[in-house]
Amino acid sequence: MKQRSKQILLAPAAAIYRLLTTVRNKCYDWGVCASIAFPFPVISIGNITVGGTGKTPHTEKVVAMLRDKRKIAVLSRGYKRTTRAFRYVSPTDAFQAVGDEPLQIKRKFPDIPVAVDRRRVDGIRRLKADDHAIDVVILDDAFQHRQVRPALSILLIDYSRPLWDDALLPLGRLRESSRGAMRADVIIVTKCPGDLSFAAQQTLAARMPRNLFDGLFFTTIVYGEAVPVFPDADPAPAAAGECLLLTGVANPAPLVDHLTATDRRPLAHLAFADHHAFTPADVHEINSTALRYPRRPFYTTEKDAMRLLDAAGLSDDVRQRLYYIPITVRFLSTLQEVIFKNRLMAKIDPQYSPAIKNRTPWK
Repeated sequence: MKQRSKQILLAPAAAIYRLLTTVRNKCYDWGVCASIAFPFPVISIGNITVGGTGKTPHTEKVVAMLRDKRKIAVLSRGYKRTTRAFRYVSPTDAFQAVGDEPLQIKRKFPDIPVAVDRRRVDGIRRLKADDHAIDVVILDDAFQHRQVRPALSILLIDYSRPLWDDALLPLGRLRESSRGAMRADVIIVTKCPGDLSFAAQQTLAARMPRNLFDGLFFTTIVYGEAVPVFPDADPAPAAAGECLLLTGVANPAPLVDHLTATDRRPLAHLAFADHHAFTPADVHEINSTALRYPRRPFYTTEKDAMRLLDAAGLSDDVRQRLYYIPITVRFLSTLQEVIFKNRLMAKIDPQYSPAIKNRTPWK
């Protein structure tokens, strides 16, 4: 009953939001608002829902695929950063200045230019002006940023939260109508079960907003070994055993499931909002939780680790047993990865001739 009442109350706001986003998109579709295409490839990676689809690991996957082929740069808005102007990201930056996700990408790829700018058009121009050798720019979280017309638009959809089961803000998590997915050149269904069958993939393909002959892919999360957040931490703990968990991400459920499946049941889970900046009160809670459960490893996500590095007041005890669990993404088949890479290469190299042509990746 409460849920029904909430839907009735929020329905007018969702209708207004739908009208505003539809008008905005139509202005770009009809050329009323300018959408700029650059004379070099710009690859956009984003989603149509609020948070939790795996943008950062997929951006890292694209960077890893292209870094040896072209001179690339990554441009992000730098969500929740305290600065406003264009800024290059340094591995030693505080997350407050650049945002946790750009900092994570830069620390993983220190040789790749990573920058933040709220105005993506200006940011792309600045990157190219500073280094004429840059010939591919990857935009992180830019599906709704229509001032840039990308050469390739990659849309991420969470397997557990499909568009057709969602609603527009504030009723649901959609940033715009699911019809916006029609703009995507490539759709990746993320966070899939690793053993998702071909039949299940075909069923999902039939539900997509458009028919994507060679542009629909499926990925799953791959968890790595625990890595100390601080250099003075103890060696990584054994793979099994009770633990503590600290998260500030949109959807921590996959990590909880992974820990449970690997015999690391969390005795306590401190769950904060996505991109949460840890306050002195939060640090006190973290320290207190560690005292209640001595000797248990304290796990967190890689993105949270970027913010915890600057969290003042963490006890020596916490610092010595705080580890992040890195994630990467894997396509559900080698064929899917080959065809996806073909799509990327075809956009950055007109002379590229793929070895596999005209194949539907999920068959």
